[in-house]
Amino acid sequence: MMDDEESMLTVTDLKQWLYCPRVAYYMRCLPGVRPVTYRMQAAREAHDDEEDRERRRSLRTYGLDDGERAYNVPLVSHRLGLRGKIDLVIRRSDEVIPVEYKDAAGRAGENIAIQLAAYGLLLEEMTGLTVRRGFLYFIPLRRSRPVILSESLKESVRSAVTALRAMIAREAMPEPTPHRRRCGVCEFRRFCNDVV
Repeated sequence: MMDDEESMLTVTDLKQWLYCPRVAYYMRCLPGVRPVTYRMQAAREAHDDEEDRERRRSLRTYGLDDGERAYNVPLVSHRLGLRGKIDLVIRRSDEVIPVEYKDAAGRAGENIAIQLAAYGLLLEEMTGLTVRRGFLYFIPLRRSRPVILSESLKESVRSAVTALRAMIAREAMPEPTPHRRRCGVCEFRRFCNDVV
């Protein structure tokens, strides 16, 4: 159980850990060095614009007839020592559904599905309801994609939290991602010195 805000991981830390462990290392073990790129700023602005559009849109985008929306919802799990802020939560009489906006054209890796599952676990702890599904909303396409938040996906969250905590405790730089194409657009590329 984690109560100290600083010792809590964020869902973003977890997402970055799964995308490239070194990004999580730089963010957690060398705080304050992360450069802000144009791409990061543009994505933030796209999220803000999307929230405005979401307020005018019906829930049919998610295949739903009813529900109440809450935006930029802060979430916390003291059990996992994890916190985050989800773009959208749809509350229905018998369920809560996390929705994450992505400024991508329909592509989302495993790290994004696990990010959504992490939000689901945080919602479960805070509401007492089982979160069975979520949605990724792809801003450029203006379309949503459902994601089943299976127990195995939720277990991947727990495992990743454990692995990330172990890396932080060791403060040892992990190996780079095996997906080297990611390095070309990474804001930390100049920090690694072993990627081409």
